[in-house]
Amino acid sequence: MGGKKQKRPPAEGVVRPKRTPKRKPAKDRRASARTVRWTAGLVAVLAPLLIVGLMVGAGNPDVAAPCTVAAVVVLVAALGGLMVVRTSGWVLWPGVLLGIVMLALPTAVFRAEVTAHRAVRTDVVVTWVHEERDRRGHAGWKCGIRRPDGQPVPHGEFVGSGCSGPQSTGATATVLLDPDGWVPPAGTDLDLAFLSEGAYAVGAAALLWALMTVGAARRTLRESPPRAERR
Repeated sequence: MGGKKQKRPPAEGVVRPKRTPKRKPAKDRRASARTVRWTAGLVAVLAPLLIVGLMVGAGNPDVAAPCTVAAVVVLVAALGGLMVVRTSGWVLWPGVLLGIVMLALPTAVFRAEVTAHRAVRTDVVVTWVHEERDRRGHAGWKCGIRRPDGQPVPHGEFVGSGCSGPQSTGATATVLLDPDGWVPPAGTDLDLAFLSEGAYAVGAAALLWALMTVGAARRTLRESPPRAERR
């Protein structure tokens, strides 16, 4: 009476449906070895090249916004690729940190490089002054400029020496101006000392990204069971 109920045998001619095997949790499912290799190769090589290249392009104010958005999209896709390569997730946070470095530095390094090698000291007239505050609440000034003969200046805004407040309006200032307008004008007090260090930092971040991706892929492939066991 108190025992387990016996399952009734199926009626004659009735076939019980086969039970579908339970699916493994997402964290236990891994991509095939071929997928891991291809994804790791694309993420390790293309992601840093595209991110750094787009952020270098963002050094031109005319295309800064679309280049920055595209670089962020590439970074998000690359982080998704890292999760395919290594599902355990330990590569995510180092990837985020390296991605931030590759997003933050190339634009400043490119502008400093162009300013150092192509910019010409040019006298301009300050046409307007606007106060700005950074995230820490520190006040600064941005000035609009034109040439003394009234001709416009490419990307006619700058910050730095010669732009010190409302009293600068109408005054003559000297700026570092790229004749072709690849980068915005800069004040003559622009610090270019970080130029080489910034370039090395970008290269190091890209190299670490590639090594991290390849290392994660190799570890995943070592832990993957052979095909015979999968069957």
